[in-house]
Amino acid sequence: MEHGGDTKTYEGKSAHPLADFSANINPLGAPEVLKEAMARGLEGAERYPDRFYRDLRRALGDWMGVAANRLVVGNGAMEIIAICISLFEKIYLPIPAFGEYESIAKDLGREITTYPMVHPFRLDVDDFIAHMPDGALTIITNPHNPTGYTLSGDEVAEIYEGVVARGGYFLADETFLPFVKGGEEGQKAGLSCRKQITVRAATKSHALPGLRLGWAVMNDGIRDRFLARQLPWTVNAVAEACGLRLKDCDEYMAKSRKFIAAERAKLMALFEESEIAEALAGEANFLLVRLKSGDVEACFDFFLRGGILLRTFSEAPLKGYYFRMAVRGEKENARFRELWTQFERSRSHV
Repeated sequence: MEHGGDTKTYEGKSAHPLADFSANINPLGAPEVLKEAMARGLEGAERYPDRFYRDLRRALGDWMGVAANRLVVGNGAMEIIAICISLFEKIYLPIPAFGEYESIAKDLGREITTYPMVHPFRLDVDDFIAHMPDGALTIITNPHNPTGYTLSGDEVAEIYEGVVARGGYFLADETFLPFVKGGEEGQKAGLSCRKQITVRAATKSHALPGLRLGWAVMNDGIRDRFLARQLPWTVNAVAEACGLRLKDCDEYMAKSRKFIAAERAKLMALFEESEIAEALAGEANFLLVRLKSGDVEACFDFFLRGGILLRTFSEAPLKGYYFRMAVRGEKENARFRELWTQFERSRSHV
């Protein structure tokens, strides 16, 4: 599976309704305030949005505590990241990582340097910096995808200092940061770093994958270079209306963090008792699980027949041994635990 959320491919493969554990979307669904905003946004469908998204950037800037003229908005985080990658000749990133970074860089013919990590895939910051090439765009995801591990503000600052010392630029993809208690506050210093691009989105945190809304804080003149490459009107009227109301969703996100932490703990307890698998103790709304037997395809097929879609991997070092699963709603997670017990019992006879 190249990307989570590909439910269409697997329709009809199970006698049960398919629960998508492959995409890491907030299980509480879109907040009511944003549903109301969607309805109002539809009223603007008959006209172009403001090409410069002045109100949207101002609202996001007020919410984050940064000036509107340091923000760009886009069709999800990936549009923004893709354009950022296009601005640099060299890319540096730890692996495993979100595969789109490397795919985009390859398509653009960029020079790619990777830093391989080994299980449990926690970044050795000092060694990562020691292998950092000069003049590269260094990309990290925080919390990391697919492990869910979160780098502290001090660790990120150390990486940033290493980037600057080598004449490079730094991109922090913080798509999953709202799921971490105190995460956004802990990374606030990065928003003012001259050579840092900070990317965020409402896709995962506010359950809006179908609308596509991302934004980034940029400094040091790179915003002008970015805008010169971005096509106009990449944020539709409905997504823009939601962006204007994100500042009103703090209570929703606090509730989401509490719910996800409780459900994640139940899932972690399941794997702590398992004889055939272990889960990495991340802080995001998903878990990376290693099967000790390495029989991931059998696991994927078993759960698919039971109505659950997992995220598997097609490249080393995750291929064959690992799957990623989202933290879903209470009933769906209970169904996963039920199926896992059955799967583990079936493996004991293999």
